[in-house]
Amino acid sequence: MGPGRTTTLVSVRAGAGMMGISRFTLRSWLRQGRLSYIRLGRRVMLDPREIEAFIQAGRVEARRPSR
Repeated sequence: MGPGRTTTLVSVRAGAGMMGISRFTLRSWLRQGRLSYIRLGRRVMLDPREIEAFIQAGRVEARRPSR
């Protein structure tokens, strides 16, 4: 990210919605260090690019049927 470019951070609630999981599960994963986050005062915020990278890292490709 270059100078002058900013990323809109999302809340835990919004991040959980993006991932299709409960916010309690997401908070557990954050405590376990499975996903990076940013602390702004008492608020925990997430970078949507980090969420997308986390999702892609867990991607399992479908197998093609052998002939």
